Amino acid sequence: MTWKSMIPGCEIEDIKADRRTAKSIEQYKVSEKAVYVKAEYIPISQIRGLHMQPSLYTPSCSCGKGIPVFKIRIDCGKDKPVVLMLEKEKNAERMISMISDVNESFRDDTG
Repeated sequence: MTWKSMIPGCEIEDIKADRRTAKSIEQYKVSEKAVYVKAEYIPISQIRGLHMQPSLYTPSCSCGKGIPVFKIRIDCGKDKPVVLMLEKEKNAERMISMISDVNESFRDDTG
């Protein structure tokens, strides 16, 4: 499988080795170099900011009560931020912690 960077020109060397070291957090993977989302990745060095907030997810745009989730907005230099959706708050906090352990240069505005 080929993974491509969400930020053109910021590719990671030896992506296969990095992906093998990545830890799974729900449907995403986080390594020391990248956050993997499906067949794409966000280089952690390009992350400028993170924001976590509780939200509701309504599958199939149905009416009624939504499923409680946590969204992480990742500002990484794209026109729009990348939004990841996680079911559990502890997983969202774990993802933010793993990213901030590697890249301390962004402003953590999760609190």
